[in-house]
Amino acid sequence: VATHVAGGTMTYRCLGNDRYEISMEFRRDCINGADSAPFDSIATFGVYDNLFNLVTFSVEDSDTPGVSFAGRFQIPLTTNDTLIETLTTECNVISGDVCIQRTLYRDTIRLPFIPGGYNVVYQRCCRNVILNNIVDPLETGATFFTCVTEDALEECNSQPEFVQWPDVYVCTNQAIDFDHSAVDPDGDELVYRLCTPS
Repeated sequence: VATHVAGGTMTYRCLGNDRYEISMEFRRDCINGADSAPFDSIATFGVYDNLFNLVTFSVEDSDTPGVSFAGRFQIPLTTNDTLIETLTTECNVISGDVCIQRTLYRDTIRLPFIPGGYNVVYQRCCRNVILNNIVDPLETGATFFTCVTEDALEECNSQPEFVQWPDVYVCTNQAIDFDHSAVDPDGDELVYRLCTPS
């Protein structure tokens, strides 16, 4: 079992004519996994309606233009890079380096209008072995998804994206100053809400 999932995010961008570019940034822990686990060489995504039934859609592919796929499509691995951050004594932690690798999966699919919109979903097992705030992290995976809403389909609207990722780690009981703003390519108004972390 690969135990390395460290996070990720999925977004969509409307290109017009029912075409949507799906992007997923996926991050893995390259030190603390129980086994060495590479990124998926081919990532499989599911496409569902608003009731989570698999739907048929079309993926743009230069070899097979206009081919329809029943509920799933695949994106090959392209590139990855490594972010290495070192825990400092400011956190009163004695430890080694924190190593995070990230990669980007991206492809364009055709999503014709349907009431309720679509959910694009990717799942991967499992979490880091060192986590202590998740019950049985070795048996706990992660689901990444984005909802292409009915309004987005009607208006060719794209999803907002966060400007940057937060630090790989933060210090307990110490203030953090981080700009977690997002930008919307369509100029839509964005509303933020704060909640207490657990």
